[in-house]
Amino acid sequence: MIPSIKEIRLFLRRLGFDQGSIKELIEQIEYFETEAPERDDIVRDYLRNECIERLVDEIVKEVIRLGRKDVRILDVAAGSGFFTERVKNGLESRGVRAEIYGLDITPSMLKRLKKKGITPIWGVAEKIRESIEIANEHCGINAPKEFDVVLSTLAFHHFLKPEAVLGSMKEVLANGGKVVIIDVLKHSHSEFKDTLKDTHLGFSLGEIKEMGSKVFGKVEVRPLGLHCEVDGVLIGLYRAVFA
Repeated sequence: MIPSIKEIRLFLRRLGFDQGSIKELIEQIEYFETEAPERDDIVRDYLRNECIERLVDEIVKEVIRLGRKDVRILDVAAGSGFFTERVKNGLESRGVRAEIYGLDITPSMLKRLKKKGITPIWGVAEKIRESIEIANEHCGINAPKEFDVVLSTLAFHHFLKPEAVLGSMKEVLANGGKVVIIDVLKHSHSEFKDTLKDTHLGFSLGEIKEMGSKVFGKVEVRPLGLHCEVDGVLIGLYRAVFA
């Protein structure tokens, strides 16, 4: 069952979001609803194939470092599953069985996750545990409460409350697990708040490290030396791992 906008409003109220936050989230949903049919092509335009392969390889290597043959992964704000699907295939090609779930708030993205064989979970990044409980109750799935890896790719700058998202990720992280985030470095292109519905203009390495240190005992942040290109503007990328 894929929720309607009306149902999403009800879920957001049930999750405790105020009217201002609900309005902002609905605006994001409506924007990404229009993007959903072309989302995979849009990501390809942002990133060269070589860059896409590098990003996927970064994530796959982090998962493999857990030393487990079976892993349970939650991709937060998974979108169309562009990266989710590639991570799953990359792990399985290296002998790691991956049970992968994709959490997203946009109905059309959930449909695309399902078509790619990824279990879709309607949800909000700031309240992952509660979202899973509601999705299990209303959408007829049986998503787990804990994951070996919680992943987010090119989405962190969209979250309303990024520190709350990190706390929410930790709540559903199994013992010995890790959070892997790949996102855009801080930049000055404020027009992206309108054109791309970006909530934040990226984050500096110091800002990410500071946020992560408030929630996790182990924090590793570094630039990737890679860029995405949006409307002719190059934006740097970073990788953060929390445990």
